Amino acid sequence: MERITNSPHGQADVPAEKAAPREGARLPRPDEDDRRSPSPGGQAGTRSEAPDGLIRGRGPNPPPLEMLSKPQDFAAIQERGTNRSHPLLIVRVLRTELGTTRFAFSTGRRLGGAVIRNRIRRRLREVLRVMAPAFRPGWDVLIIARPALVEADHDALVGAVRRLLARSGVIGGPSAT
Repeated sequence: MERITNSPHGQADVPAEKAAPREGARLPRPDEDDRRSPSPGGQAGTRSEAPDGLIRGRGPNPPPLEMLSKPQDFAAIQERGTNRSHPLLIVRVLRTELGTTRFAFSTGRRLGGAVIRNRIRRRLREVLRVMAPAFRPGWDVLIIARPALVEADHDALVGAVRRLLARSGVIGGPSAT
């Protein structure tokens, strides 16, 4: 007969039953686990080293953008950069001696909450990834989102970014210095 007692916390103490062992429980064999080194004389795994799409330059997605992160880079763009304006956004560019084009986004709180600001940054990154093959090296670009961008459709965003980057010399045409 089982005995049930009350604990000081108002809960019943019930003795646990032992689980019956399972017949035919499956255990992995050494050659099924890719994390293990193959045993001597055993067959090595036939899988590739990394899945497609997780290595830069492979798979359907272009490589990620190079982003600005240092405060001194932002300060340099603010001090010496050139502005180009559109109702949806402002682009501030600065010519550099680097071999790449780097980007930064400014999405202020007047655009909306964190979800909206993150969505705007994702949209901008995607537009820039598609345009990446046309970028000229040696630019730092700060894109400042305006409130009208929240309601803008994709085509309007692409057109605004392309127009401003072309006027600044970051893509196509003569470069502005």
